Amino acid sequence: MKINVPTSWASVTLREYQAITALFKESEEKGKEAKNKELHDYHTECALISALTGEDMDEILSLHRGAHNSIMNELSFLSEPIVGKVRTRTKVNKQRYYFEKNARKINGGQWVTIMHFLEDDSKIDENLHNLLACFAYRYEWLRAKYNGKIHESIAADMLDLPMTTVKPLTDFFLHDWLKSVKNMAVYLETKGKMLKRQAERQLARSNQDTDGSTQ
Repeated sequence: MKINVPTSWASVTLREYQAITALFKESEEKGKEAKNKELHDYHTECALISALTGEDMDEILSLHRGAHNSIMNELSFLSEPIVGKVRTRTKVNKQRYYFEKNARKINGGQWVTIMHFLEDDSKIDENLHNLLACFAYRYEWLRAKYNGKIHESIAADMLDLPMTTVKPLTDFFLHDWLKSVKNMAVYLETKGKMLKRQAERQLARSNQDTDGSTQ
């Protein structure tokens, strides 16, 4: 049986990436209790091949060990970092998209939604498609426009993007977003100190005006 497997991250979609990261997470938890570590690892490898090829698990288990090991050698790229260029425009599932890289240009609704999907660190990988949908603008009438009402539809499209597009894009945007959050925190702290000084001056003037009365 001939099984076509991806040979680089460029051939792995976000959907497949989420499937294998969930698999590794589950395998790590079960591996701690596994009585036969070698058998556990073999089943994990079979599940990995199945997730990346779409082949039935029973078909993968029926492969002889030589074919199995050959496929695992081809998948060795999974241990390498995901590298790609930041692309602000792409087409997926016949839809054209523009991605906003500047976190300062997103609106309040987008900001709140991003905060929601970043709230749980352990679920960031499984929410990557939702994060992408927060700054993905679908082209409507030749104009790229953000529409929060179709968030789920956009997020579904994001699942079919290659990881060499997803990883650089999310890393760039979230880095810029984090910088904006830090700048905002500094601004709010500075603003808070200024308001505190204004309140103290106002209170001092108020005390002078009452001339001896108690608060």
